[in-house]
Amino acid sequence: MNTDSLNCRLRNCLTTILELENSLEQTKLAPVLQKEFTVLKDVMQRLEKVVVEEHDVRRIEAATMRFLAELKETLGEQPTSGVDARNLQ
Repeated sequence: MNTDSLNCRLRNCLTTILELENSLEQTKLAPVLQKEFTVLKDVMQRLEKVVVEEHDVRRIEAATMRFLAELKETLGEQPTSGVDARNLQ
């Protein structure tokens, strides 16, 4: 698989998580996640320079899905509303 496709999949994961930032600011998780969101935003800005392998992207996709599942329980609603039409590939 080519680098552009892998970076696109990685960008999809990061965007999905970053879209939840506003919702998460309203929870007790906000102080814990604030630094993580800053790191993710930095990675997004430099994503074109990041070289990833298929197994790395699959691992990140799986972690993103676990994170979304855990948030669903924490928020008591579907955290993917607004992004549920987009599938992680």
